This record gives sequence, C-alpha cells and structure tokens, in this order.
Amino acid sequence: MMQRLYTFFVNSLVKLYLQKFPITKLPKPTKLENIENIILFSNTALGDTLMSTPAIIQTRKAFPQAKITLFIAKKIYPLFRDYEYVDNFLIYNKGYKGFIGNILKMRSLKPDLILMFHSNGPQDIPTAIFSGAKYILKTSRNNAMENLLSAKLTRIPLQHLILTRLETLSFVTLEKYDNIQMKLSSKYHNFIAPPSNKQRIGFQMRTSKVAREWGIENFANLAIMLLNAQKDLEIFLTGTQVERKYCDKIYASLPQNYSARIHNVCGKYPIDELPYFLKSLHCLITGDTGPMHLCGALGIPSIALFIGAEPKLTGILQDKAIHKEIQQQSPITSIQVFEIWQTIHQGQKT
Repeated sequence: MMQRLYTFFVNSLVKLYLQKFPITKLPKPTKLENIENIILFSNTALGDTLMSTPAIIQTRKAFPQAKITLFIAKKIYPLFRDYEYVDNFLIYNKGYKGFIGNILKMRSLKPDLILMFHSNGPQDIPTAIFSGAKYILKTSRNNAMENLLSAKLTRIPLQHLILTRLETLSFVTLEKYDNIQMKLSSKYHNFIAPPSNKQRIGFQMRTSKVAREWGIENFANLAIMLLNAQKDLEIFLTGTQVERKYCDKIYASLPQNYSARIHNVCGKYPIDELPYFLKSLHCLITGDTGPMHLCGALGIPSIALFIGAEPKLTGILQDKAIHKEIQQQSPITSIQVFEIWQTIHQGQKT
C-alpha cells in the first residue's frame, strides 16, 4: 500500500514538472545532432545487461564524441568496470530510498539524451524525466507512463530483446543495425583458459524463477549418464553463494563413488571473475540465465533449457553452432535427460 502511495505521489509530481519543464517530443524517427551527454539505462539483471551491450556499442559508434554514462546495477558493475564503450558509470540505488540520489547524480551530468534499453518501474521513467534530459526514449514495455517521453515506441511481438533495444537507438540515428554480438570488456575476450586433460562440464541448476528450473533429479540423472560414459569427465555446479546449499542436494542422488568428480563451486567466483571460470569449461548446461548470456558473449559452448521461457525473445543469437537450445514443448512434458546427453555427444563430434 505504501509503495502505491509513493508511486501515485511521484507520478503526480512528474506531470506537474513536465508542465513547467517539458521534454522535447519526437513525432517520428529523427537523427539527433549535437548530443554531448548520454545516459544509457540497463540496470537490472546480468542477462538483460548483456543483451543491452549490442545497443551500447552501437550508441558509442553513433555518437563518438559524446560522453556516455551507463546506469547499471551495483552487483553487475564489477563485470563492466573496464568497459571501453562507455565513459562513466552511475550505480543504481534501488527503490524510492535511492530515488532522489539517482536523480541528483543524473542532473549533475546534464544529459542531452537518455536511452532506456532495459529498466524496471515504477521509478525508472520519473528518474529519467527529473534528470532534465532533453530527449528520453524507452524500449517499450507497454507502460502508460511511456506516453510522457519523447516518443512512445512500438514493440514487435516475439522480437528478440537485443533487436528491440537496437531499434530504440535507431529512432534517434535513422540507422538499421544488424550487429547482434554481445560483448564484455576486451580482457575477457582476450583471455585463453589453460588446457585441461579432463572434459569439464558446468551445470547452472538454478534460474531466476523456480518454475523455469529443470530440477535436481534431472540434473543428477544427467550427471550419472555423463560420468558413466566418460571416465575423464568432471562436472562443476555453478551459481551464487545463496545457491550453494541447493546444489549440494545433488550429491544425495548420486552413487558415492561419483561425488569426487562433481565440484560445487557456487559462490566461489565473484562476478568479475566468473568469465574466466566459464572459459575453462567445455560446455555449460543452463536455463535461461545470466551465465547463459555470458557463454553467448564469450563463445563458450552451451546447452540452454528453456522451461517456461521463450528463446525467440532471450536466446543467444550469435554463434548458433555452439549454442544449442532445447525448449519444453508443453507444461506437462519435461525435457528428457537423454535429449541433453545426445546434444552434448553430438557437440563433441563436431
């Protein structure tokens, strides 16, 4: 109830503010000139931030002289600390407690243009408006507040989120973009993992929603099948420190002699070290997760299990030969263990 009151109050202030300080409307796509300061919003989870990177890179190319600031989540920032496509960072402070601080920091940058590639309400649009930016656009999420911005953008159903964000940029450049490569800082792309004499397979068992998980029993059965078939194979359970206890449950479903070949590394690698670890794997088995998108960006083979998620929206677009997707066909038919084992086996042959 309190948050609703805050939201109503802030939205009312926004409308009063716009009466006195209107932002510039763009009735049609327009090539903007003389843009000196840009703020890019992509301040949610890891996967969404990575899917914004093609648009971030193209923004740098479209406005080479502009100072670009990335508004980013605190927990994601270490991964992008050395990102060569932006000049500055603003760390997103969540909720209404950080609302005023975010606005004051943005106003100090005197932005000409804000492009909101991915952000969550209800604070994001008011924050952008109160920043004093002349032009503001948001990748459409069909929110009525988007009508207050420079233009309300349309969204093509089932269009991949990378392409949708590139179209947000296109509105102010009049360029068409087909570069869908997700990229991190160069240091991650340049890193080559030391060779291993063992086959290293990663399991990312948890996802952002429990309903999208494949389940411990399925992962345990897959582990048994893989370990039986290949004596030099080891499995690494990946995730956050919070997910460590959950992943430990897999050992109860395994023969005791296999436990030594399964390593729970949940929480071992901070986010800025995670790419180095993932590059040591031969393949990651995962749901629709941030690590899946890291594999996409870094060219690490992956098998993504889309359970209650849509690969047309969030799957990996680049390097399709090494990134396989298996989609659950209906809510009552689960993805079969053999199907994944077969996909891994086929990948080893190519």
